[in-house]
Amino acid sequence: MRQEHLAFLVLLLCGFAFVFPGAAFGGAGGASGGDVGQGNGSMEPGGRTARLEVEPPAALSGEPWRIRVTGIAPGAPVRLVAAQEDGYGVRWESSALFNADHHGVVDPALQSPISGSYEGVDPAGLFWSMVPVSGDSAGAFGKSLAPQRITVSAEAQGVALSRTVERLLMLPGVQRVEVRDGGVVGTLFLPHGEGRRPALIVLSGSEGGTYEPAAAIYASHGYVTLALAYFGMEGLPPALVEIPLETVGRAIEWLKAHPRVKGDAIGLWGASKGAELALVAASYYPEVKAVVAKSPSAVVFEGTGPEMGRNHRSSWSVKGEPLAFVPIVFNQELSESFFAAMAKKQPWATAPMYEYALQDKDAVESAAIEVERINGPVLLVSGGQDGVWPAGRMSQMIMERLRSKGHPFPDVRLHYEVAGHQISAPYSPTTVNWLQIPGAFAEDLGGSPEGNARAAMDSWPKILEFLRRHLGGGN
Repeated sequence: MRQEHLAFLVLLLCGFAFVFPGAAFGGAGGASGGDVGQGNGSMEPGGRTARLEVEPPAALSGEPWRIRVTGIAPGAPVRLVAAQEDGYGVRWESSALFNADHHGVVDPALQSPISGSYEGVDPAGLFWSMVPVSGDSAGAFGKSLAPQRITVSAEAQGVALSRTVERLLMLPGVQRVEVRDGGVVGTLFLPHGEGRRPALIVLSGSEGGTYEPAAAIYASHGYVTLALAYFGMEGLPPALVEIPLETVGRAIEWLKAHPRVKGDAIGLWGASKGAELALVAASYYPEVKAVVAKSPSAVVFEGTGPEMGRNHRSSWSVKGEPLAFVPIVFNQELSESFFAAMAKKQPWATAPMYEYALQDKDAVESAAIEVERINGPVLLVSGGQDGVWPAGRMSQMIMERLRSKGHPFPDVRLHYEVAGHQISAPYSPTTVNWLQIPGAFAEDLGGSPEGNARAAMDSWPKILEFLRRHLGGGN
């Protein structure tokens, strides 16, 4: 590989993240759920009163909205539009054209659009199919907890109606507390109410720092959550190289001592590189009673530091000693594909690089995560078109190891063939499946917008039920 470009490639490889779609959407606050458009309730020709219903007026991320237009002439065309502005000032829109049914009703949960930004009967279609229409998108979204204001409009026979609703990342009553205590760095979210609750440690991916949106959402479902940082913040390693598993161990002990936490009901949630850490840490700490690993790895890979691919070092360590790992090697084919993508200004998928690394059978055997040691059930979520690494293949490797080793818990694998790396909460945009990396590169996260949306719709309630069943609590 040309050495003068290697640093740029490392930036790309170190930057892949796993985030909740829409987490950068930070609309202005204020009243929500009102009829804000001109003409709401106006009379159509023929004496009908057209109405647009979007319920509920505010919904926690992942919860459904119901859209209905009533009072339209049977068979009349009705255009629905959803729009919002993200935290970067980029406007996003989707649209769908329907014909009212014989009752004069349009209901996307029951009807297919005849044209538009999505196809088929889909109650979430208008939300996941939003695309950037103004400004420069930064790709996958960021970490804002601000409510996201979405305006849904309906146009039919000269009548224009609209309603504005809010997507919430954190319900009222949830407390956010920054933590810098005894080597534990992160953000604690306390659910509304009193008494002890199950706890969940949320581990971000290779972007570093804390990942608060997921923690805030799960706290809104009744869990004490700790968005734990393990590198990339003050007092922590600057790069994801030989991170001590004791970082997670300290967080577990810290939560056990917290007056709001049920010490025998602590779980780990991780995505991407955070899923790798969740599985490894759970295999060392029996206090962990459940693991959710999204887009996981079956092995310990090389750390994603600035010398990745040149000075091979593990991602994790225990008691000062690095864990065995699978090294990353850049061959000629990978180099050519990377520079070709750069030249065309196209997103580049890193999954082939990890596939190539997995051909090192000896390294894979020695670096395999001993998931059979986990003292509780494991839930895996993966996509068959993951552009970051072969999470589908590796989730199958994990399940095969759990079964062959006689893991005595009800483990679950949720795999979606046409989904990519980013499978998140439903009713959020999935049309941007790439991540902008500093240096003007974009990483291909993989999957189709519809495939990612279908995976989100199916997996989200199953994750919530898994946590409720195996940790208890939850709303």
